[in-house]
Amino acid sequence: MAITGVLALALLFMLVPVQPRQEQAVLSYGVANKIVVVDPGHGGLDQGATRGKYIESEITLQISKKLAHYLSQAGAMVIMLRENESDLSGDEFTGTIGQHKREDMKKRVEKANQARADLYISIHTNAVPNTVWTGAQTFYKPQSEASKIVAIAVQEELTRTLGNTKRKAAPGSYFVLNHSQMPAVLVEAGFISNPGEAALLADDSYQSKLAYAIFSGIARSQLEGSKNKNETP
Repeated sequence: MAITGVLALALLFMLVPVQPRQEQAVLSYGVANKIVVVDPGHGGLDQGATRGKYIESEITLQISKKLAHYLSQAGAMVIMLRENESDLSGDEFTGTIGQHKREDMKKRVEKANQARADLYISIHTNAVPNTVWTGAQTFYKPQSEASKIVAIAVQEELTRTLGNTKRKAAPGSYFVLNHSQMPAVLVEAGFISNPGEAALLADDSYQSKLAYAIFSGIARSQLEGSKNKNETP
């Protein structure tokens, strides 16, 4: 391997949270051969929440790419719904910004449903007028026990790994959750409206911790599901 390749590989490992190899191997069993849709929220005309230099669509894309990497390394078949700052509505689509956004969300869900994915994960950041609120939170498709199981596992890993949120998984009425035909969760990675948390959300190493926590939650939920199936008489 060339020296530049070695240096690049070393830099990659420096940016990734260090986890025991045994843990990573065990987690891989949970997602191997699963089709997982990773949905970086917003994009295109819709930047999502913005606070100064912090833009939701950019942050969600960065976190999603890291999550997709962990999932792929573990053997999952990942479908990234966007790879850049464009959306899925298409350049030829005409209409109001609201219509553009609805078309974009419709296309996201259609792509996931057509792929017959095993799981849909949407990544967002939260924003409210009050700048005091903080903490990542996971929402799941209402009336879907499978979605709830994934959301609880992801939230537990976010709490354990980040150490800065006491929020609990909760049902959420979102278009992508309501119209997906597979278990689906939406992760609000934190509050971009809080100056301190916004800076964390834009930090590369913190994004890696976030992504790994989400990955761990997904994998653990799938492992537990497989275990329960095997134990059923």
